[in-house]
Amino acid sequence: MLKAYRYSVPTTVLAIALTSQLIAINPSYAEQGRTIQLNGQPWVGQWIKDNSSIYLQDDWMRVALGIELMDSDRPQAQRLRWFSVPFFAAVTYDQPVQRRFLDIKDISKEWRTEIVGEILRISTPNSLISSIRRSKQNYGQNFGKNLGDRIVIDLDRATPWQVQRDKNVISLAIAADLAANLPKSLNNQSGNLVKAVEIQSEPKQTIIKIQTTQPITPTIQTLGNPYRLIVDIQPTYQPPDLTIAWAKGLIRKQQTVTLVEAGQPLRFSVNSLIVNLKEPSISMRPIWSDPDGMVGTSSLRAIAEVWQAAGAINGGFFNRDRKMPVGAIRESKRWMAGGVLTRGAVAWNPSGNVFMDRLIFGEEIITNQGNIALTHLNSGFVQNGLARYTPNWGLTYTPLTENEVIFVITGDRITAQLQSGAAGDGKINIPDNGYLLVARKSPELLSRLSVGDQIKGITNIKPEAFSDFPNILGAGPLLLKNGNLVLDAALERFLPPFDTRGASRSAIATTNIPAQVLLTTIQATPEGILPSLRQTADILKKMGAVNALNLDGGGSTTLYLGGAILNRSVGSVAPVHNGLGIFINSTESLR
Repeated sequence: MLKAYRYSVPTTVLAIALTSQLIAINPSYAEQGRTIQLNGQPWVGQWIKDNSSIYLQDDWMRVALGIELMDSDRPQAQRLRWFSVPFFAAVTYDQPVQRRFLDIKDISKEWRTEIVGEILRISTPNSLISSIRRSKQNYGQNFGKNLGDRIVIDLDRATPWQVQRDKNVISLAIAADLAANLPKSLNNQSGNLVKAVEIQSEPKQTIIKIQTTQPITPTIQTLGNPYRLIVDIQPTYQPPDLTIAWAKGLIRKQQTVTLVEAGQPLRFSVNSLIVNLKEPSISMRPIWSDPDGMVGTSSLRAIAEVWQAAGAINGGFFNRDRKMPVGAIRESKRWMAGGVLTRGAVAWNPSGNVFMDRLIFGEEIITNQGNIALTHLNSGFVQNGLARYTPNWGLTYTPLTENEVIFVITGDRITAQLQSGAAGDGKINIPDNGYLLVARKSPELLSRLSVGDQIKGITNIKPEAFSDFPNILGAGPLLLKNGNLVLDAALERFLPPFDTRGASRSAIATTNIPAQVLLTTIQATPEGILPSLRQTADILKKMGAVNALNLDGGGSTTLYLGGAILNRSVGSVAPVHNGLGIFINSTESLR
């Protein structure tokens, strides 16, 4: 697994695609493209030229150039640091807003840039590494508590650099030549965590390979006057706090939240998107892998790009084998999938009102033989009984179990009865103006349904407050309600040890600020301790949450913004079925 680090959780780098080729950018810009050639090496990264200014995708600048994104409270300008004191870069966006771009004029004065079609060629000046030094460090307040190592690289100018990690090897690639008098290794001393340092020199590039005793996330900073790269290697790495006003009504926040248990501090890494749903340009919608149906999984980034969302978090549960939803999804008053069991859900409307509770979703049909309760709507959660599949499921339905009996309803009448064979065998068309009723191992129901029968449907939702909201996403368990801990995994029929074991977590929460929503992921402490559901609730409460819902976690835990995964390396992102997307409808009021 390749990982890169720059004051954030790892991101894959070095000639790895950073953005999808499918993303369209603002056609109003005269010159724009999706490829950046940096010192002869092609990268997938978006750029825009507006009048005399060139703007680069912000996350590409972080990964490919080594630029540090710093706290910024103004959406129109991003605070940066790159071998210098902090400075601000002007911000622009693509349209529809999916990416953020930064003006490079303050760092590119000595660069050569050339535009050839959709390719932006960047050549940076020749640079020289004059020395490389290593030393042992004690990063702890108490002697022996946090021993590590430091490597300092002296340069004659600011220059691009990238970092990656493969198991116990950190590779630092610097766009600079190595001074002729420098050795090709720094192994004349032992380190606390560093076993060996090897140096590979090529024209206009030096690669420093640092072998460590265990997988380590390095902290890297740049300094100017004189120009230096400082690599700190310590066992208890924690990303520093970071707050960026990414757009008006949308804040990116990275922080450490500490819980104290048995007298010991547990420092959890937390990433959030803080969303103001009252902001006219901001909206939130459920998103899923295939916009044309309910079957399929993709990475959250791929899903966000298909839907043209600026930000997203993974959503509800799904059947990983069948790639189908297991929980409620309602979008713009359309039930894409019904709820299961009695699990927590979040509902919201365009006015910014948000409601969380345990959702009870049920459907029944009325025939001349009486009422029949249905098991599920458009769900991969399979049980014996009668389930319903509508055109929102897709054009066709494929049997999920063997020997299903399928009733075709067109308008309000049963127009056909079909017998399936093996699971996964065949496709049945779903009528545009109807649906399918699928009977699974329920022979007693067959005598109550016949071709020609008139069918009427009823949907029952509790609490009734859910009925007033056009958008709903089900997950669970519910964590907080009106400021109180309401976690009850057994009530929502989650089986042990789900309720007590640690895992990476995703959650949505509201605060006392009207229409403010937190989309939050929680990762392990530096010691590798993952949060339980109770700890997740406590963390969110410390962050100001009043109502909170746990989303699908573990390997699904993903937070996305502007083309970047914020909480984990790209290579470790698992496919998901659905998520919550944040949409920015116009650039006019973003700043």
